[in-house]
Amino acid sequence: MATLNQKKMALATGLTSVVFYLGCFLVMALLGKEGIVQLSNLLFHGMDFSNIIRMNIPIGETLLGAAISFLFWGGIGYLVASIYNKLN
Repeated sequence: MATLNQKKMALATGLTSVVFYLGCFLVMALLGKEGIVQLSNLLFHGMDFSNIIRMNIPIGETLLGAAISFLFWGGIGYLVASIYNKLN
């Protein structure tokens, strides 16, 4: 079996997480508060999100969240590739 390049795996998982993070931001902007509450209630059975959804998220906080998501999930990707290579 081939080994995984840890840096490429980290970059791929980090970038994927940013795409999902910004996609969520876009969905929130398009659906509005009521739509997001309905979508969240459908995705998480039996939970009511109407009191905890916050729509006024500053762009700086969004960019910081995307950067932290990249670092966190990039680290996870690196770790997964490293463990896979050790077990291989």
